[in-house]
Amino acid sequence: MKGKHSGGMLPKLISILLTFVQVIIVLFILLKFFAANVTPFVHLLNNLAKPLLQPFEGIFHPVVFNARTLDLSAVFALIVYSVIGFGLQKIFSMMKH
Repeated sequence: MKGKHSGGMLPKLISILLTFVQVIIVLFILLKFFAANVTPFVHLLNNLAKPLLQPFEGIFHPVVFNARTLDLSAVFALIVYSVIGFGLQKIFSMMKH
């Protein structure tokens, strides 16, 4: 059985950061898809998501379903950040052992 601190602190910090990034991007995708009204919360979320999504802007054209927009570039960004985050977690946890 592994000890409480066997995984190291860095993989845990990466996990926390990855979760934060994933939540921001998923909320951005959902709010855009459902055409949320611009409220202070939506404005804050858009400002948080903007620097995360900027490198992926324009990779894919958004898909429109009955006036609902699915931002495929944001979905791709979510996948890329998730793969990188999980990969970094694995690398740092392997280095610890």
